[in-house]
Amino acid sequence: MNGHKMKKKFGQNFLTDTNLLKKIIDSANIKDKDVIEIGPGQGALTKFLVLDASSVTAYEVDSDLKLYLNKLESEFPNLKVNYQDILKVNLDLEKEYHVVANIPYNITSPIIFKILDEAMIKSATLMVQKEVCDRITASPNNKEYNALSVIIQYYMNVEKIMNVNKKMFRPIPKVDSAVFKMTRKERELDLEEETIFLRLVKGSFHQKRKTLLNNISFSQEIEKEKVSLWLNKLNIDGNLRAENIKKDDFIKMAKNFKIIA
Repeated sequence: MNGHKMKKKFGQNFLTDTNLLKKIIDSANIKDKDVIEIGPGQGALTKFLVLDASSVTAYEVDSDLKLYLNKLESEFPNLKVNYQDILKVNLDLEKEYHVVANIPYNITSPIIFKILDEAMIKSATLMVQKEVCDRITASPNNKEYNALSVIIQYYMNVEKIMNVNKKMFRPIPKVDSAVFKMTRKERELDLEEETIFLRLVKGSFHQKRKTLLNNISFSQEIEKEKVSLWLNKLNIDGNLRAENIKKDDFIKMAKNFKIIA
């Protein structure tokens, strides 16, 4: 496309539908805010971001795209493009930022966890594979609901914005995409409790077919009887599977873990 050969190793699929790009910008709500864009590609989304945002700091791993992005940088003084891998950058942010990005599918999870770790990133409007979006926004009693859903929803309020048909990309990927937005919220646990929370959530989903009781007992190496009494005290049914357990119950477990630890 336009002389640039897509690079499979970077997971490059470029989006050019103007109406869709405008919808993403509208849902991001970034008027006069400082924005980080991950993987600007040829600048299709960037062109709209610079019109609304106070500043746009973009991270692009493929330096061959300078041909397109240098032109945009010279046109818009509020745009700065860094040719670096976002996952290797120490952002160390001193003011609030909002991320807007069409994330390369091969590094979706690491990027999302990097965003969660940066307290100064207050929101992220992201395009990801549809199935990843469905997992992130899933609620309990749903087969898509897993450890990722619980962890992200602890740090962020999440909402699905829209589905995006794969035919809107060049080259056409194998799967459909979706856009979702996550907005940072107040943390309900202290740092020690958060560590326990993450351990409990991951351990509870360790084997999807096993009950909460079995998974906690196995992953935390605590005898079943002890775990069963503890869950009863918290009014949580240990015979349910993790996919039936609400985020608030995992928070309750983390706050009261010292009882059985």
